[in-house]
Amino acid sequence: MPRDRLAAYRAKRRAGATPEPFASGGERPGLFVVQQHAARRRHYDLRLEIGGVLVSWAVPRGPSLDPAEKRLAVATEDHPLEYGDFEGVIPADNYGAGAVIVWDRGRCVHEIEPARGLADGKLLFELQGYKLRGLWTLVKTSRDPKEWLLIKKPDGAASGLDAEDLPPSSVFSGLTVEELSEGTSRAAALRDRLEELGARRGRLRADRVKLTLARLERQPFSRPGWLFELKYDGYRLRAGKQADKIALLYRSGLDATALYPEIARTLSALPYDGLLIDGEAVVLDAAARPDIQRLQQSARSRQRPDIERATL
Repeated sequence: MPRDRLAAYRAKRRAGATPEPFASGGERPGLFVVQQHAARRRHYDLRLEIGGVLVSWAVPRGPSLDPAEKRLAVATEDHPLEYGDFEGVIPADNYGAGAVIVWDRGRCVHEIEPARGLADGKLLFELQGYKLRGLWTLVKTSRDPKEWLLIKKPDGAASGLDAEDLPPSSVFSGLTVEELSEGTSRAAALRDRLEELGARRGRLRADRVKLTLARLERQPFSRPGWLFELKYDGYRLRAGKQADKIALLYRSGLDATALYPEIARTLSALPYDGLLIDGEAVVLDAAARPDIQRLQQSARSRQRPDIERATL
């Protein structure tokens, strides 16, 4: 029978006692995630999707963008793919108790076939994340079978920065690991400020809000009470969250939630019980400009693996 690669993960955790995921379904080809973990000692966890699981390393000092720096990376148990979305507080008396945020995530492109690289003790891969980019290598040491070294390769993304020099907040919720641990609520501060400004209270639903649409004017103008924004080459979406329910709607009212799982996951992590966002979904090209063709290709995906692949 095939080896259960998540047996060690499940053996260390009790379902129902921790909010960590126990499922092992779906596909996330090419996913990488770096989670900051305020356990007994704060550290970073690097996870790479290889063979349908997240192969994981604990990096005590975090990644360094300096090719001269070699960072210890200790191999830990494989994690389920769903762990790439996990952000929360692991309760006391559980394995790894403490707060966890999604510090960075994105696409990992392997330059060496990863299964062979794991066996040979060397991985070479490109990270395309929000904070970490460029070519990296993981090399197993001869001291301990669990000890690896994480090293940034010299390229245009290399610098003298360490993880601690990069933005500390989650790419999902915008919270730092300390804020998540302390239960900081930004919603209360925003609500107080809105009341000071005289905002009206009311319950809004994404499917009942009438959008403000662009209109043609003969010439540019400046007028009190008007704000102007750039026209992005994308799809207008209404994004709603009520408790744990997420809805993404096109202008027409059609539900697009299943087509944009990366947006839905981010909305789920935002530290608010309810919200409504009117925005534009775009896909950026290599020069960080909206590319409508890439967006249309992504939006036409119908099979779950194709949708997940398009999100990275």
